[in-house]
Amino acid sequence: MDIIADLMKQVATGDNLSLISKSVGGDERGVQSALGMGLPMIVGSMANTASKPGGADMITGMMGQMGGSNPMDNLGSFLGSSAAAGGSGMVSSLLGSQMAPVQNAISQKTGLPPEIVGKILAIAAPMVLGYVGKMFAGKKVDQQGLTSLLGEQSKMALQSSPEAADMAKQLMGAPKDTAGVTGIFRKFLGK
Repeated sequence: MDIIADLMKQVATGDNLSLISKSVGGDERGVQSALGMGLPMIVGSMANTASKPGGADMITGMMGQMGGSNPMDNLGSFLGSSAAAGGSGMVSSLLGSQMAPVQNAISQKTGLPPEIVGKILAIAAPMVLGYVGKMFAGKKVDQQGLTSLLGEQSKMALQSSPEAADMAKQLMGAPKDTAGVTGIFRKFLGK
């Protein structure tokens, strides 16, 4: 199972991509590419947050705000809802001080203005949280389970998205031989 590949497939299904593009005001190719880089960054920051004391509770709380729904199940109604509006708060508490560098890096690669990238990230965070929330639906989310799931997912994400992996390295100036991907994210998000 690969959360990001699955979400990207859902984005490309039906008119989902054009709904997102219209809602953020960007062109479809740029939006798709921004999601392809943004989703791994969000999963990575969630993995990093979950591994810290109290972090898993914070993420569980955000998943609770999603009410067990995945925005991709009904994107049209999600984009016009208050849950969508809450996405920017979610993404800024996940990315913290790295929010602007992530926005700018994605902006440079896609040619979309940073504020549009910010709107895309604000949709991407609830997508991941909703997806993970559904996976844990009805189960107790423990820190270890959440941390290992997100850690594996962020590894897979960076392996399948060289652009996101490059971005993570650039933003942190991490040497090639860091302790794997989670090491990169830990450095990157060491707030």
